[in-house]
Amino acid sequence: MMIMSAVDSTFFTLNEVATVIWQAADGCTPLSDIVASKICSEFDVDPDQAGHDVEQFVSQLSQHGILLVSEQPITAPPEAR
Repeated sequence: MMIMSAVDSTFFTLNEVATVIWQAADGCTPLSDIVASKICSEFDVDPDQAGHDVEQFVSQLSQHGILLVSEQPITAPPEAR
C-alpha cells in the first residue's frame, strides 16, 4: 500500500505490518489495542518491540499530517454510526 501526505506530498510505501496499522487506525481504537489485537496476534513479534515500532511509525505519519494522534476517540465507533 502507498499513502501520500497532502501537506508536503511525501509518499510512504507501507509494508504488511504498516498496512495493518493504517487499516486499523479508525479514530476509536487505542494504539495499544491495535498492537495487541492486530500486530502481536498476526505477526510473531515481541509486544514491547511492536509497541515501540508502532509508536515510531505513527509519529512519522503524524509529523507529515497523514494521521491525527489524540488521547481521546475522534469519532464514535463504526458500529454506532
